[in-house]
This record gives sequence, structure tokens and C-alpha cells, in this order.
Amino acid sequence: MLDVQSRWAQLHNTMPELRLYALVDGVQYQTQLCKRFQPASGLFPLFAGTQDAVLAHAGPWLVDAAVAGEVMVAELATLERDAPSLSWIIAPQDLEGLGQLLQLRLDVSLPDGRSALLRFWDPRVLVNLARTLDGPQREEFFGHIHEWHLLHEGQRVWIGRQHADAH
Repeated sequence: MLDVQSRWAQLHNTMPELRLYALVDGVQYQTQLCKRFQPASGLFPLFAGTQDAVLAHAGPWLVDAAVAGEVMVAELATLERDAPSLSWIIAPQDLEGLGQLLQLRLDVSLPDGRSALLRFWDPRVLVNLARTLDGPQREEFFGHIHEWHLLHEGQRVWIGRQHADAH
């Protein structure tokens, strides 16, 4: 996590509008830390206001690192190390704006016309998604994010705005 915080600080020097967020799996958070996310300042449940709202506590939560504070960020860094549970996002949007953009990506249309939930908040899914999408699809999915950082097989990788590909 220190590498992500250092990267954000470096970027923030030249682009002060950038903010640091964590996108956290609510189930993993509850399982690993024995507590649930509760609505609070700096937290945005992605399932809120959707057809899955009843599962908001277990779904993905967007956490504004600056508002959540050092204690929660340290807790999330430990969670990230212990389970495939979160990724870090560096983006210029405010919490609600980024949360709404991510909500638009929750459901995808399958070739047969059915809809499916895309679990992009799971880092294992996210890295495979970045590798699978073609250029225009990657730009559409990742274009509003400056950088998206995650652990994959114990290594820090990132998906960048300029070349939305896992590195």
C-alpha cells in the first residue's frame, strides 16, 4: 500500500485534483475483519440505489482514503494483503461522482441478451478484465480512472489511463 500512497502523492503534486480511493469487497471486509461497513462520510456503497440495494453491505464499497483516515487505510492495506478483497483507484472525481460512474459498470449485457453482474471490484476479475477487453472496450471501462492499482499473485500491478492494460 505504501507504493500506492507514494504514487498518489507523486501524481498529486502535478495534478492536485486526483484523489485516492479503495474499492472494497464488503463480504471480504466482513469475513476478514468481523465487521460490516456502515454508511458514513467517505463511504459509497455501489449497490445503493440499484436492484441489489438489499445486498449493499456485502457488495462493493468505494472508500475515500482522505476522509476515511489513516486507521481505516491501514486496515484496508492489511485486508488487501490477506485476501483478494480490494483495489486502489486514483481518479479526479469526487466520491459520489466516481461511485456513480462505477455503478454504471456493475451490469453487462451478455450475447444472448441476458444481464450479468460484473464483479470488477474483485482484483482477480479486474486484472483478467483488463487483459480481455480490446482497446476501445478498455478505454470505455477504464477511461475515467487515472490509475487503478491491485495485487495480483502477490505482485502490485496497475491499469493506467494512457494504456489501460495490467502492468
